[in-house]
Amino acid sequence: MIFLAAIFWFSMLCVVYSYIGYPWILKIASGLFGASIKTDTSYHPSFAIVIPAFNEEKVIAEKLKNVLNLDYPADKIAVWIGSDCSTDATHDIVKSCGDTRVHLWVAPHRMGKTEVINRMMGMIDSQIVLFTDADIVIAPDSLRKIARNFFDPSVGGVAGHTVHSSGRPEKKEEYLYRSFEAKQKQCESMLHSTISAFGSFYAIRRSLFKPFPPNTYSNDDVLMPMNIIRQGYRMLFDPEAVSWEQSSARIRGEFARRIRIGAGNFQAFFWLLDFLNPMRGWPWFCYVSHKVTRWFSPICMGIAFFSAIALTLLRAGMIYSVVLGGMLLFIAAGLSSLLIPARPLRFAFYFMSMNVALVLGLFRYLSGIQSAAWSRTERVSS
Repeated sequence: MIFLAAIFWFSMLCVVYSYIGYPWILKIASGLFGASIKTDTSYHPSFAIVIPAFNEEKVIAEKLKNVLNLDYPADKIAVWIGSDCSTDATHDIVKSCGDTRVHLWVAPHRMGKTEVINRMMGMIDSQIVLFTDADIVIAPDSLRKIARNFFDPSVGGVAGHTVHSSGRPEKKEEYLYRSFEAKQKQCESMLHSTISAFGSFYAIRRSLFKPFPPNTYSNDDVLMPMNIIRQGYRMLFDPEAVSWEQSSARIRGEFARRIRIGAGNFQAFFWLLDFLNPMRGWPWFCYVSHKVTRWFSPICMGIAFFSAIALTLLRAGMIYSVVLGGMLLFIAAGLSSLLIPARPLRFAFYFMSMNVALVLGLFRYLSGIQSAAWSRTERVSS
């Protein structure tokens, strides 16, 4: 019984630390030990804006209009569209753009986002490479915001803030969670580096790019920042560099996307084992606390749930019955949101679905990732 109780409390501690303890410790530590950088708003390095694409005919024209009209010296911008064998009108739309700064590269076969990036980087000679998705709208001044940080030679990469633009009530949960994540990224950036980027909007020095391993799956926004840190540079998060993303049109599509991300997260975990070494300092602390505990939280929740059932049946103490009751009530609240769309119930469902998707992502990873090729997630306008 003592062993079972120890497992219960350790599992509960991991979950509480991941979502509550770490954010508070991080906030305090960043205030005490934060390291500033040198910035210069007049610093204008050349940018290559890389846009991996697959069947983006609905949004690619607006995307090109957006990036070609950013408030940044026009002669310092080049746009690279990497099509993963699109079968719609994406190629024709890009070719009809008529701007010499726009380049189209078409993959010889389906290969996935990260391999498209690998192939394109050999053709790019700009100082800075900005990675962004086709359905992302970048704020006019965001390139300048990102560029100012690269004035400091210790900075190897900069992540911008991607905000959901849908005003629909059911997307408030995603907005709040992203805000929660953004605050952690900002504090991590103050200490040393953010451990991940919002995958649709981040930049690195071209000279620091390292090719992704074969079959990299939906985790470039973790592997790229960690590779920058590996090389001894900082990966910053600039909350003033903003972009907007449409919310998924369907819950099923968003859930499938989260499963893909979950599988990619566990793939990344085994490729980043060197960051489990405490000698890496703040990046180790942030990676283990922010990512590792978060990725394994669903497993800890399951262990805590079933051990609470066992301890309750063994009459080990009232506390286990109370915790078990709370867990069951939370699950019931989340499921009831399907019938009663009250905000507290929707938060419970969002939290549950996010963690269920992580577990399913783990199963997908363990079953073997056969292909990194992706399909676009349908988005809905606000």
